[in-house]
Amino acid sequence: MSGNPPLGQRPTPPILTTDRLSLTVSFLLLSVSAISWALTYYLMPFMQMDPSNSGMVMGVAFLVSSISLSSISLFELVWVVGMVAMMFPAMVPVVVFYNKVATKIESNPYVARAIGTPLFLMGYLATYAGLGLLVYFAVFFTVSASSLLPTLSSVALFAPSLVLIFTGIYQLSPLKSRCLSHCVSPLGFFAVHSQKGLLGSIRMGLSHGKYCVGCCWAYMLVMFVVAVMSLPFMAILAAVIASEKVIIRGAAWFTNTVAAGFILLGVVALFVPNMLVMPL
Repeated sequence: MSGNPPLGQRPTPPILTTDRLSLTVSFLLLSVSAISWALTYYLMPFMQMDPSNSGMVMGVAFLVSSISLSSISLFELVWVVGMVAMMFPAMVPVVVFYNKVATKIESNPYVARAIGTPLFLMGYLATYAGLGLLVYFAVFFTVSASSLLPTLSSVALFAPSLVLIFTGIYQLSPLKSRCLSHCVSPLGFFAVHSQKGLLGSIRMGLSHGKYCVGCCWAYMLVMFVVAVMSLPFMAILAAVIASEKVIIRGAAWFTNTVAAGFILLGVVALFVPNMLVMPL
């Protein structure tokens, strides 16, 4: 009995064709992603502004130093918009497959596409909103602990390097591989997680979001801790994610290369911390 072929060698289902439905879905997702990039550009300064200090730019860390509802809401808004910008291009094969194949089991495929697709994406984004909350409170408690224990401030200087090294190691973990396997094969995902009805669309979105977060959460940690949500770095990271999921489709050589790059960058940054200063 032969096992499943490894990631990167699995046949790609014929979903990225030139038919009208596929082109429409792809165009809409990429358009929403482009709009979200523009919104992220205009929203980012608000995350870095201290209203009580004459609008002085304080950095993203300032926002996370407060647990007010307004601060959390603003962070979540920018975070989710950023996730749409970064992740929707990599979601094209999944959403196309959902519209072309998964909706056929519904009594009204048109309603499933028109309403179910947004619900699927809402469920997907809800998982990243949850990740954003975890990041927010993790950073808040870290900042609070640093103020109580000044010795932690010196350790914080090495945090970006350690995050990069950790991300590289996570790339090689079995958990990363399992989550990625559910992201690169729409056929495999829907074969296991397909559910009927609009509520099923939300549940499928949550399930896919769970695997996507499991695959990419360390990337987002790098984006926040190391790059301070720098737009150029977000664009680079989005290209890596899209390549990993859509083009390379989980090939081991690509995963290993990305892992080695993060680890090498982290080790070098231990000795040259200024190299991690990212432009907005």
